[in-house]
Amino acid sequence: MTKGHDLAQGWRLDRIPGKRVRRLADDRGLALPLWIVCDGEHHADAHLRMSLTEAEQLHAELCLALGDDGPRQTLACRQD
Repeated sequence: MTKGHDLAQGWRLDRIPGKRVRRLADDRGLALPLWIVCDGEHHADAHLRMSLTEAEQLHAELCLALGDDGPRQTLACRQD
């Protein structure tokens, strides 16, 4: 990321506060609710849909990215 980059500018995908990840009706995957935002202005709601395998891979990558600095007490999978 460029030094001084303003994250409020340009297009973004943000999690929708208060909306949780949910299982799809066919129980084949998950949907992550997102806001589509440009320059701080909401344009639409969307869902990132992923298979259970993709969700497991994302989960593993997030745990690795959090490393030792992550909140171990909040994720049962990160308990020693």
